[in-house]
Amino acid sequence: MQKHKYDIVIIGGGIIGASIAYELSQYKLKTLLLEKNPVYADETSKGNSGAIHGGFDPDPGKIEAKLNVLGNQLWREKIFQDLDFPKAQVDSLILAFNEKEMEHVHMLYERGLTNKVPKEFLKIISKEEVLKREPNVNPNVVGALLCTSSWAIEPVRATYAFLGASEQNGVELKNNSEVTDIKYEKNEFTITLKSNEKIQANVVINAAGHYADVLAEKAGYGDFKQTTRRGEYRILSRSEAGIVNSICFKVPTIHGKGVIVAPMLDGRVLVGPTAQENVAKEDTRLVTKEKFDLIGEIGKEIIPSIRLEKTEITLAGSRPIDIETNDFVIRSAKENVKFINAAGMQSPALASAPAIAIEIAKLVEKAGLKLEKNPNYNAKYKVRF
Repeated sequence: MQKHKYDIVIIGGGIIGASIAYELSQYKLKTLLLEKNPVYADETSKGNSGAIHGGFDPDPGKIEAKLNVLGNQLWREKIFQDLDFPKAQVDSLILAFNEKEMEHVHMLYERGLTNKVPKEFLKIISKEEVLKREPNVNPNVVGALLCTSSWAIEPVRATYAFLGASEQNGVELKNNSEVTDIKYEKNEFTITLKSNEKIQANVVINAAGHYADVLAEKAGYGDFKQTTRRGEYRILSRSEAGIVNSICFKVPTIHGKGVIVAPMLDGRVLVGPTAQENVAKEDTRLVTKEKFDLIGEIGKEIIPSIRLEKTEITLAGSRPIDIETNDFVIRSAKENVKFINAAGMQSPALASAPAIAIEIAKLVEKAGLKLEKNPNYNAKYKVRF
């Protein structure tokens, strides 16, 4: 059987793989992106709130802290200028309902400054200011952290925008293409697909989401292990539009970034997520009755008048968590500089995506590929549907 040869093969067609493809499409490289599913962005990227976080939450010093802030800037100043897909600037409010939570709000403000979030985007506001902005918030609110650099995007369509722009610049896209084997011999990879098709690559980029550790081990580079955190949401009908104007968070606790009540781009209202650890990889999109009820309880704590009976859609998403670092895994395999991992993509990976792609491009160059600009590169692309 004929083998097709590429400079780079990206494995994973979610927003991380797509943003990497977009970044690399500006160079003279023969690149292929493989997605095992029939459609792109159908797993972690689809089960996502779509919030581009400001960068005040990650622990200082982590890779995700640096890339969240840079990624937020890249979305605002570059990606939103070049790619046309559904998006809107939506402020974030981290609400405190007692003095202890207010101490946490002050800590998050200081953490944001440490993480180099521009000071003009962060402000601690009083109870009165919160209720002026959000009159439906629980009147027991004490104060809040206001972040004005957050955005809401439609992550699936954003992925399509990255992929469409990549394709118009020469990247090949291939769905229904599950990788069953990867071997490295004579300075190149041979990738075998479920269809038995074989593909050769100089460099492999592993952006396989929850299966990134499985894929790395399959290639012989089991340098990291991932666990999963599933979050479940309820989506309320458009009749509830206007009940909140901002992404309203409870102070982050065991619920990951914190449970939110937030306006959606389609006019609906999003409530969630929960947080459940160590979920089986194949169960990351399941919705449970137990968590469905919990979402309702927490939503009422934020917005007492919210009508949870207006739930139209339930949704679950999950984040791959690197067990060793609880941080992004952006590095080459210890034994092979040409096998590059973009793994452990928990929140704020969506916000960090354009910055993650730049870091991966640096690793591609270190792997020996020349990043020569394509003179015909066109960064502009519009998702029409």
